[in-house]
Amino acid sequence: MQTSGVLSRNFKEIFSTNARYEIPFFQRGYSWQQKQWKKLILEDILGEDGILDNVNDDNFKDTEHFFGPIVVLEKTGGHPSLKRYQIIDGQQRFTTSYLLLAVIKELIEEKSAMSPNASYYVAELNKMLINTVESDDDYLKLKIFSTKGDRFPTYKALFNSNPVSPFLAQDQHLYDPKTNRIDEFISFANKNLKGKDVPTLWNIARAVFDSLRIVWIPLDEKKDDAQAIFESLNDAGQPLTASELLCNFLFKPLITANEASYEQIHNEKWLSAQRKVGYNNFEEYLRNLFSIGEKKKIGKEKRMYAFLKNKHRHQLDQQLSLDLLDRIVDYTEIYNQIIDPTKSKHPNHKINLLLYSIKKTNMDTVHPYLMALLKAFEKSEMSDVEVVSLLKELYTLLVRRKIAKLQTTKYDVLFPNLFNQIINEGDKVRAFQKRVKEENLWVDDQTFEEAFLSKELYNPRELGFSRHILQEIDIKLQPHGELPDYTTLPTIEHVLPQTLDQHWKIYLGADALDANLPRIINTLGNLSLNSQQANSTWGQKSFSNKQTLYNDSSALARDIKARPEPWNIQAIQKRSADLAQTALKIWNWKL
Repeated sequence: MQTSGVLSRNFKEIFSTNARYEIPFFQRGYSWQQKQWKKLILEDILGEDGILDNVNDDNFKDTEHFFGPIVVLEKTGGHPSLKRYQIIDGQQRFTTSYLLLAVIKELIEEKSAMSPNASYYVAELNKMLINTVESDDDYLKLKIFSTKGDRFPTYKALFNSNPVSPFLAQDQHLYDPKTNRIDEFISFANKNLKGKDVPTLWNIARAVFDSLRIVWIPLDEKKDDAQAIFESLNDAGQPLTASELLCNFLFKPLITANEASYEQIHNEKWLSAQRKVGYNNFEEYLRNLFSIGEKKKIGKEKRMYAFLKNKHRHQLDQQLSLDLLDRIVDYTEIYNQIIDPTKSKHPNHKINLLLYSIKKTNMDTVHPYLMALLKAFEKSEMSDVEVVSLLKELYTLLVRRKIAKLQTTKYDVLFPNLFNQIINEGDKVRAFQKRVKEENLWVDDQTFEEAFLSKELYNPRELGFSRHILQEIDIKLQPHGELPDYTTLPTIEHVLPQTLDQHWKIYLGADALDANLPRIINTLGNLSLNSQQANSTWGQKSFSNKQTLYNDSSALARDIKARPEPWNIQAIQKRSADLAQTALKIWNWKL
């Protein structure tokens, strides 16, 4: 890295000339949040012992506040009236300073009638914020030229209007006012500065452009790899996420091959996929997608990026990048059907119901297998009968192992490549079962049945799964398919309360002192489904009282109403054993 031109500079020196400071594609969008904004504005500038507190004789230049390094790469080409730089490191500080001056300019304009100096202040700020340039693209007036949805709100912050630009339609499509951080910053700065008078606003501006001191580090375009330098510097700052690093890696050959179209490809493929699965789900989506066919599920966060970079680094070219991006787009709908089958319903009703049931097991490790299976069905490589049968087997396996509280550590090894191991078999269900047995994951009927007697079904951390098991048993017990509205029975009722009052202790006698009672209380035999209101008021009622109150619409409740007294450990275990027979019929192996 060439650093012979390192300088100490302030933002007035930087912003006073016509220039375009580009945020390169490999950078993330603007991402500072309230923590950083508060420190800069409310502490470093306005706070006790901040810049305004320390200014002597109106000399802001002598009141220096070190604001970190800015690493830039001067670029050739572009508009003849503008110097062109890429900001390799320091974009968050650079952008925040620029936007803060824009907010101050707007606030001073609003109060121009209250101050004779307001027009002068606005003119000085305009010199620093706006390029004087003749062009058909209004974006060239901005001194910061960003991408990834930030260009449009930056322009609006300065001009309060839409630009005339060939990028406008694309930027409006990318722009999301609900999540854009530039809009958030503008709102934050306005809220904290709108009560200030014009002289104070001007002093805050001077603190920004005169007092904030940065180390200006220029790179050599011919000798320095800007992206590699950025990634090494980024490790010491706010690190990029694995998906951001992967994006940069995949787009590097596209930027090199065709600089004019890579941003459109990014919008149409990468951002499209990100929006479809949701920003919060995107990294896990990529992890599952690229685990398909691997020997084990790839690691989380930067381990995912490291794995894919190592796998493709030697053969990654423009075509492979496009192929991988197409793959990222191609599985989004399937992934949504897996992670949210209620909202994103699979068109096949039977498949959708099974995806819903599998979702209730909370076993995300199976997602690569499910994605491969559903993609094969989508491509007509498998029939709906085969897919439904395989989903039933998977669902049975997950439920049986979870009820029996058996380890899931081998799931990471089994499921990523499982589809490849069964797709060419004539009897795919048998092939599935063979692999399950080879990994010692099979759960026989006896183990499954005994688990209902000995293992706790009720788990406060897994209430969705516990309720799902009870509801499925309730459905199976209902005559003639006449089902209640289960949304009116959302809570799990403990017949014998989890915490015993004196009445119950006397009623139970010796059982109240049994060391196994706390566990037995949470087993299947002591549980039912109930309404929220009933569950909160019936807790300590006697067994006979509860039998009278239970709603007949629930088959589990009717079963309790038919049970004789006393309600004790023996009665609970008897009911667990009885209901386990129903569970065996629901979650049965296709043998």
